[in-house]
Amino acid sequence: MSDVSIKLNWDGGLKFTGISSNGHQTKIDGDKESGPTPMEVLLEAIGSCSAVDVVVIMEKVRTPLERLEIKLDGHRHNPEPRYYTDVQIYFDAWGEGINPDKLERAINLSIVKYCSVFHTLRPDIKFDVGYRIHSPGSDAAGEYSPVGMDAKL
Repeated sequence: MSDVSIKLNWDGGLKFTGISSNGHQTKIDGDKESGPTPMEVLLEAIGSCSAVDVVVIMEKVRTPLERLEIKLDGHRHNPEPRYYTDVQIYFDAWGEGINPDKLERAINLSIVKYCSVFHTLRPDIKFDVGYRIHSPGSDAAGEYSPVGMDAKL
């Protein structure tokens, strides 16, 4: 038996509904009219997989985040197949007393060790990862600090 199982129903055109084994639905649209494309869903999966890890790790180091946003930009190979060649991941974290070293380590641990989606991708994808820390209630602003992907853990 598989670890993960979903079903995709074709809704006409290039539209599909993904249904997880517990009944959750995801609308996917290759025409970008009524939902994200499969490649956008993949970026969402990378970001959300890492975000889950970062939230859990920051709670474990007793620095819970008040708010977390992740922006991802993907660059694709041309011509076909249009796989991702480069992905930038930018974390914006809000909260009181966030230690930059702890946040960077949480992000690094997620990507280097825990994020299953990241480890499922092509090994030649280049990742650029950065973060910013903000006070509660403030707007996201400033330069991103880089996260070393090959840092010793």
